[in-house]
Amino acid sequence: MSSARVRCDADAWSFDPRYTQGRCPICGWEPEGAPRAPRWLAFANRMDWQMIGLWALLDTLVVLGLVVAHATGLLSNRM
Repeated sequence: MSSARVRCDADAWSFDPRYTQGRCPICGWEPEGAPRAPRWLAFANRMDWQMIGLWALLDTLVVLGLVVAHATGLLSNRM
């Protein structure tokens, strides 16, 4: 495997565009012919996965609470 390091003239930074989604990590400059990340990967990197996990946990806890409340008879319609 060859090293595909590129040098950015704007900030004198040497980087490998394979690991920085084809851009300079400091200024965002894109060298010609640099590999680009697939759209799904770029989208996944922009997502806030911690908040999605937090909302999924909240939804799971609400559903489990409703199941327990129904099993104990708290949600029954009998009077």
